[in-house]
Amino acid sequence: MRKLWGLLAVLLLGSVMLVSVWGKFPKFVAMSEITVAQATSRLGVQLPMVGREESKRATPVESIVKPQTLSKTYYYRFGTEVPDKMVHTFEKAVAVYNETGIVNLVAGDATAHQNEIAFFAYSKEMPENQSTYLELGKGGPEIEEVTGFQGYTANHARAGMNLKYPQSVRLSVAIHEIGHAVGLDHSHSHNSVMYPIDQGTTHLSAGDLKTLRHLYQKV
Repeated sequence: MRKLWGLLAVLLLGSVMLVSVWGKFPKFVAMSEITVAQATSRLGVQLPMVGREESKRATPVESIVKPQTLSKTYYYRFGTEVPDKMVHTFEKAVAVYNETGIVNLVAGDATAHQNEIAFFAYSKEMPENQSTYLELGKGGPEIEEVTGFQGYTANHARAGMNLKYPQSVRLSVAIHEIGHAVGLDHSHSHNSVMYPIDQGTTHLSAGDLKTLRHLYQKV
C-alpha cells in the first residue's frame, strides 16, 4: 500500500494541483476537468470560452499535459453506474481515436504507471440562472509524474456524460470528452470536435489531429 506524506493542495486557474512525497521520489499530480454544453433556444449570448488561446490551425492543449511525455496507449474501463447505451457510445468514440493510429485505446485495467481513462456517468441539473445552456458531459486529464531512477509520467483521466439530459448520450459528446481526457482543450474552431458547444461533430478535424500528433508522436 502506498504511503503519502506532506500532502499539499493548491487551487490554481480552475484546476487542482496536488504535491506529495512518495518514498524517496517527488510525486506531482495535476488535474483538470472541463465541460461541453448544448445551447438552448433561449441562448442570447455566446457561451464564454473555457479553453486557452488557439494557435494557428491547431487545437489547444490542456495546460497540464506536456507534449511527448505520455505513452500513446491508454487502458479504459467503465464505472458500474454507466448504462449500456453510454458504454456503446463511448466504444464508438474509442474507435474514432484508434482509427487515427496516433493513440491506442485498449479495454482493460491500467497499472499506476500506465495511462487510463475511467468512463463515468453523473446527473447534474443546470440551475435556473444558467438555463441558457445544458451541461452534457465533462472530462479531463490527471497527470501523475514521479521523478527519479524509476520515475514515470502517466495520465489517469476521466470522461463522463450527464444523464440528467437524454441528449448527452451521443457520439459527438463522447468524442469531445475523450479529447479532454487525452489532452485536447477547447477550440475556437467550429470545425473542431473540441468546440465548447456541441454541434454534433463526429470526426476529428485537421486541427485536432495536428495536436494529437504533437502530443503523442515522437520526433
